[in-house]
Amino acid sequence: MTPEAPSPAPTSARDARTRALHTLLLGVAVTVVVSVATAVAQLASDGSALTLATVVAAAGTGAGMALVAYVQRRRKGLSK
Repeated sequence: MTPEAPSPAPTSARDARTRALHTLLLGVAVTVVVSVATAVAQLASDGSALTLATVVAAAGTGAGMALVAYVQRRRKGLSK
């Protein structure tokens, strides 16, 4: 069996992109869950719970989280 070469250490830019992507995907998942829960609540009530503004706010929060995670990881890599 041939030993595998060790993978190169991640750069701060690659680590930041990876973290931002993970955070963005988490934000998308949370937006879907919030949207589904709000849609169910809307069906059970008078129909005023879900608006486009609610969905945009949830999606914007997820995108903002990803941006902050990217910047934070880049700064962490640069401060070493």
